[in-house]
Amino acid sequence: MAPLTRATSPRLFEVTAPELTLEAGARITPHLVRGWWWGPEDDLSWLQSRAHLLSEEESQATTPRLVRRTREELRHAAERARRHGGARPSTRVPTVLLVHALTGDMRAGGEGGWWEPLIGAGRVLDPTRMRLLCFNNLGSCYGTVGPADEGFPRRTDDSRFGPAPVLAKGDLRQDEQHLPATLTPWDQARSILLALDALGIQEVELVTGGSLGGMIVLCLAALAPERFARMAPIAAAESASAWVVGLNHVARQALLLDPGFPESSHRGLELARQLAMLTYRAEPGLDTNQPRPATWSSRALHPVQSYLEHQGRKLEARFDGRAYLAQLGAMDHHDLSRAPHGGLERIRASALCVGIDQDLLFFPQHMEALARRLRSHGVHAEHAELSSPHGHDGFLIEWAPLAALLARALTLPSGLALARSALMARVADEDTRCTRAS
Repeated sequence: MAPLTRATSPRLFEVTAPELTLEAGARITPHLVRGWWWGPEDDLSWLQSRAHLLSEEESQATTPRLVRRTREELRHAAERARRHGGARPSTRVPTVLLVHALTGDMRAGGEGGWWEPLIGAGRVLDPTRMRLLCFNNLGSCYGTVGPADEGFPRRTDDSRFGPAPVLAKGDLRQDEQHLPATLTPWDQARSILLALDALGIQEVELVTGGSLGGMIVLCLAALAPERFARMAPIAAAESASAWVVGLNHVARQALLLDPGFPESSHRGLELARQLAMLTYRAEPGLDTNQPRPATWSSRALHPVQSYLEHQGRKLEARFDGRAYLAQLGAMDHHDLSRAPHGGLERIRASALCVGIDQDLLFFPQHMEALARRLRSHGVHAEHAELSSPHGHDGFLIEWAPLAALLARALTLPSGLALARSALMARVADEDTRCTRAS
């Protein structure tokens, strides 16, 4: 496929989406979503009519910038991002949607992007041939509204489940006033769908992401089967296992026990990240990169200890503790069977389900089972295994195999025809029921 036109530089943008009621009952208003775009130069006029573009300096910055806003700052940003332009995105440019993992941001490509080696002219995700989009996940802290913003709803606003319990003296449970409202991947997927609506994007050629991003990919394909032709969930599962929830529970307790929580949970966030890093990596890779010290000392840290401390400090400097709780909770609540109108059986997008052979967080058999289950529902679904000594984080490390897998995903047959047939069948069935009832 020849380039459509030359690609410009990647840009960050913001859109104001409609108010969103979360699955547990809290309301997100204003609903500001920050995104990243890279595509053909001709695409820019459409984007400018639909979104507020951040400065080029902000777009080209390589370090994730933690965003904390007052109510007034958030209201101003939402008003600034509100657009009424009607420009339509060119149908000649296929859209590829990328979904980031738990502590990632929307900067998928460009310098410092989490998939930088895969994105660029001549690479598998080529902005001269396609429109690349990535949104900061709802409840994170890099520009989309989240717990770091003043006025973000709290757990006490989870109205679906009644009022918060009154804690007796000595009860060690956390006061829900200090906890962010419950988020689920369904909520995060609906936020992305509303952002796509704001941009006028109706169809997506490929949606892909790893870990929590892979969970959101599955929810997107289930919520809007008529909009996604192909998907490539990586290192995820149909639902979060007790293993995943248990590990997240321990990380959460480390954060909550920090004396500075909720405003400044510094050491707690560092410890939570250290535990997470051990689940993101595998023994072979750690032994190679963090070998035992050459000489023994009772006072010297092992390299892996220094490595974990470094990773903890890095995250603490760039992330918000309450946002971290919200993202852990979203992962815990992932369950395709709890879809509003049906779960896995609604998916029509052709799928490449990618597991990682040394993954200690989401064991690779989950993705093999997912492909098998999708096929049982008539979906074109393939399974692939990425080999990496680094474990779960292999989808952020193994560039050459990942490029080959994404190239394979882009050539899967489109599932849109199947989705439209299913939609027409549902409409016909509803018409028949209405006729009989009358």
